[in-house]
Amino acid sequence: MGRIKRGLDYFPMSTSFMHDRIVRRVMKREGDAAFATLVETLSYIYAGKGYYISVNDEFYDELTDGLYSTDIDDVKRIIALSVECGLFDAGLFRQYGILTSADIQRQYLFITKRRSSSLIEPDYCLLEEEELASYHPSQSSKSGADDTDTQTADNVTSSTDDATSNTDSVTMEAEFARSGTQNKEKQTKTNQNKINHLSDSPQGEDGGGKILKRRKVMTQEDINNLQPPNDGMQRNFEGLLENLRSYKIPPSEQYAIILKSNFGAIGHPVWKGFSNIRGSNGKIKLPGHYLLSVIN
Repeated sequence: MGRIKRGLDYFPMSTSFMHDRIVRRVMKREGDAAFATLVETLSYIYAGKGYYISVNDEFYDELTDGLYSTDIDDVKRIIALSVECGLFDAGLFRQYGILTSADIQRQYLFITKRRSSSLIEPDYCLLEEEELASYHPSQSSKSGADDTDTQTADNVTSSTDDATSNTDSVTMEAEFARSGTQNKEKQTKTNQNKINHLSDSPQGEDGGGKILKRRKVMTQEDINNLQPPNDGMQRNFEGLLENLRSYKIPPSEQYAIILKSNFGAIGHPVWKGFSNIRGSNGKIKLPGHYLLSVIN
């Protein structure tokens, strides 16, 4: 089997990677071989597509060939545990069979900032629109494309105005009608996307009967609009939101923590997690990942 096409020539690794709680948890279960497996997996991700890799038998075979004293069953078990613990995104792994994470995607975009094209596939993207724009402002925003289209249409209308006032009148009316229709459709789509993302129920089935879910990127506004269920359970939902925001945890991770903690149920392990983060004096670099590992 040939080597997977390279995406990046290098990738940086944090000096605290081996001491990350999730990595330590995987190593505690699977031994030192887990560390080598994870580093090799990251190498394949960055060298392949740059921010993700498809997981299949071919991938497992090649990954195993590069490791000593580790068979394919060990590799599959280590990868599965890493996904379960939150090192890689579980939703994308289940739905698309790929390994990626928000941190990997940030690193990829940072390294490729000067490339003319290094966009992330929308279905695989785990980052917020604002964060994408900070890396590639000219390509990341759909609204930017809409603005360009509108500006082009305005230029065409202006040229038509110079030719004949009657044609200009017709063009302006048509443009106004088209713009109103687009805005209405865009608003309807935006509202539907929010509903689909906030819903945790299946959205349909494919030909083989496999349940599929429509994945949308959560925003801080979505998080702020969440309401805990009225079931009589004691919660501190406001305190949970305040803590999540104070540690600058991304909205997608906030959403997972909120659901898994039952909207901040009193006595839930998530509160012990916050206590440990405060007591770590900044040693816990990824508080969102840490909280998910505590909850899991």
